[in-house]
Amino acid sequence: MAAPARASGPAPTWVPSPLRLPVEGALPEGLDGCFLQAFPHPLGDGRTLLSGVGLRGGEAFRHRARTTVPPASPFGPVPALAPAVRPANPGGRVPGSLSLARPVRDPATGRWHAVASYPGLGHAEHLVADSGGAVRHARPFALDGAPLMSAAALTGHHVVVFDPPVLHDRAAALAGTRPPYSWRPGARARVGLLPREGAPEPRWFEIGPCHVSRAVNAYEEDGKVVVDAVRHPRAYDGAPGPQGSPRLWRWTLDPVTGAVGERELAPGAETALADERATGRAHRHVFGSRDPREGAALVRYDLRTGGLREHRLGAGKRAGDPVFVPRGPAEGDGWLLVFVRDDARREGGLLVLDALDLAAGPYAVVHVPCPPPAYGRAAWLPA
Repeated sequence: MAAPARASGPAPTWVPSPLRLPVEGALPEGLDGCFLQAFPHPLGDGRTLLSGVGLRGGEAFRHRARTTVPPASPFGPVPALAPAVRPANPGGRVPGSLSLARPVRDPATGRWHAVASYPGLGHAEHLVADSGGAVRHARPFALDGAPLMSAAALTGHHVVVFDPPVLHDRAAALAGTRPPYSWRPGARARVGLLPREGAPEPRWFEIGPCHVSRAVNAYEEDGKVVVDAVRHPRAYDGAPGPQGSPRLWRWTLDPVTGAVGERELAPGAETALADERATGRAHRHVFGSRDPREGAALVRYDLRTGGLREHRLGAGKRAGDPVFVPRGPAEGDGWLLVFVRDDARREGGLLVLDALDLAAGPYAVVHVPCPPPAYGRAAWLPA
């Protein structure tokens, strides 16, 4: 059975609001572009809704985008915002949902890498797309069960693949009442190293049962592969989404001996990311947000010193997906942009912080009336 067809689809049509958004503080000079968030369409038909804030000349504007990207296009026109799950049967050929790991951009080539699983096919694919989302290369590898593949990472020689015990649930897919994935107690959890060139199958390493919602980065060091990611003890176990207290986690994989070392780097890491310029090499800084159950905050972990810097958000507030925007040439020298929402008050705003000095608080807050949800994948599109 063939996998769904792939097409990049047309680019979004931007519809800027005529009203400027109120800004508290001063937006940094040179921060021109659009902070964009993507949400699944409420009809659940695979379409994506885009909403964002445009920054230009020290002012902020509300932006909305309409997209007609068909469900058959895995990446869409903005690969960083590709939906994690979408229908895999636009033509009725493949039942259930396509699961696409969060795409990772190779800074050396500008191309995007992801892995996708398809129910009923017995294999997954390593997909490579150009900057516009058009798939330029697709390579299958054997994988049963159509697991929920939420994350992937890149090193100089490998694509890092996660095979969690969260598998496609055909009964749930047919019922259509909840996301078609479920936790399978006793199923194995693995990390795989898929060569970017050469061998067509990953080298698998078994790890403790868990779900990885986001990969921070991966790199090769002394013949081993180091992988940092956000680890949840389980997911889709009677309720949708990751469950249990998340952790920033590190796996060290030895391709020679097959040994796996793992340890916790920090507790409560709900989201985490590195400076994209460090992709595939050793990184020092990890930015992200902390689980509200452990005190909602924006955080920066210094892996070299073990230090922690944070900006507390306050009760009732929830951070979305942070985005790092480079400023200077050094790793971590840039701005952290994140949408924060207070659901009780139905208030939201885009925070702009110095990534290396989160404790100083936001340089600026763009207040957004009738804000979208704080969750959803986010990206920065430079002007």
